[in-house]
Amino acid sequence: MTADRDTALQRAHAVLDWNRRHLRHDVQLTDALVGECFAEAFVVKPNGRHYDATRASYRGLLDGMKRNMTGIDYDVGSAVVDGASVVLSLRASITDLAGQAAQFVALLHMRFDDAGKVTLWEEVYVPAPT
Repeated sequence: MTADRDTALQRAHAVLDWNRRHLRHDVQLTDALVGECFAEAFVVKPNGRHYDATRASYRGLLDGMKRNMTGIDYDVGSAVVDGASVVLSLRASITDLAGQAAQFVALLHMRFDDAGKVTLWEEVYVPAPT
């Protein structure tokens, strides 16, 4: 794997680690925190929807999502890296305040700018089969 491919893959895993640390009900997000991983303006595409996002608008979305979460974790299966884009197959587990965990299977596509910030977050996810 080339250095550029290693860098893109490391950036993708860093975003997942950021999510693990910050997507919790007890974490106060700020635009600066979101800016640790995300560009000033970027595109979010969850399950076929399309949003042109800013750090502030994405923070609002994340605040709503994490309101009842005690955490999120990922089990990454495989990765495909092409330039500044990374596609991950993964299982995500989201635990709520009652201690219940929801399991999802997903494909996540992230694209990074030259500064290493996410410019595209595209995911397709479904509940994991039980």
